Amino acid sequence: MKIKLLLSALFISGAAFAQEAIPSFYNFNASPGGVEEDVYTFVSSPTPIDQSATGANIAWIFNQLVDEGQSSTRVIVPTEAEVNTFPGSTMLVRTTAGNNVTNYYLATTAAGGYSLTGFQAGGMELNYSSNNGFLGDFPLSYGFTNTDDVAGTFEGMGAEGFFTGTGVTTVDAYGTLTVNVGTANATPVTRLKIVQDIDLTYLGFPVGTVNQTIYSYYGANLTTGPVFRSISTTLNIPILNIVNQTTTTHESYTATALGTTALTKNNTTIIAPNPVANVLHFAGDKAITGVTITDASGRVVLQNKAGNDIAVSHLSTGVYYVAVQSANGTEVQKMIKQ
Repeated sequence: MKIKLLLSALFISGAAFAQEAIPSFYNFNASPGGVEEDVYTFVSSPTPIDQSATGANIAWIFNQLVDEGQSSTRVIVPTEAEVNTFPGSTMLVRTTAGNNVTNYYLATTAAGGYSLTGFQAGGMELNYSSNNGFLGDFPLSYGFTNTDDVAGTFEGMGAEGFFTGTGVTTVDAYGTLTVNVGTANATPVTRLKIVQDIDLTYLGFPVGTVNQTIYSYYGANLTTGPVFRSISTTLNIPILNIVNQTTTTHESYTATALGTTALTKNNTTIIAPNPVANVLHFAGDKAITGVTITDASGRVVLQNKAGNDIAVSHLSTGVYYVAVQSANGTEVQKMIKQ
């Protein structure tokens, strides 16, 4: 979410393409323990993308893409602590790019329903504890639309409080996709659009807004997730001098790899106890090889090479985010400092 990228595209009407239903938001069966990961390439382009075209038989030609580095996405089982924080969560979609981690927590049903229960990225956390964001019962076909109210709590960047808003999910287009970076070329491809408009309040007073638009392009042969995705988030929080701050990322699917950093309930590392007084302690069966702690604004306040016990008495009371490196990979957890 910290990487600001632009993308150019040309929409051309062409021959008719058969539309395929989107079978799943993310294919949980592909990596139930996070063993498989989808590798994406961050891309930019000298001119911005126009993704406003909707309808049938769209030809998306993204042929000016520039490689800006890689990210990896895994679908894993939330830890017990995460389920306690984001009630109802049954799966976690985690994207890692360098030191940046984006977490989408979801509740799933046996019938194929998906609901957002939590979101963490760039020091901002949305917890849909009052009203989950229902996306739909998959598979979803072209023409599907669903509007759902959302509500819960937020914290990050020095602010916290409550949020309310709406989420709109639509399958708004299908056609063919051509790229010059990655292996996302697909015919047919079906696009899922998710728009969230959220109002933030503190002590009953409005403090800002969040608008997020996600475009996900799914190929007929589903990997773990979409073959191309675009996420744009605009923050307006005047009390923090944040006005129309927009962050956009574009990622092109590259490959599915067998990972070596599986994260499951049985082998994860957790902060215990939490809240933390003077010593940050990690419970688990894996040795800690590195720790980075950032405050709510995203500023790094502590880096430690190794150890399961780290002195944090010098940190001020508040909420922090702890990136923990071990044989499991990198996990980001919330720490409350007393």
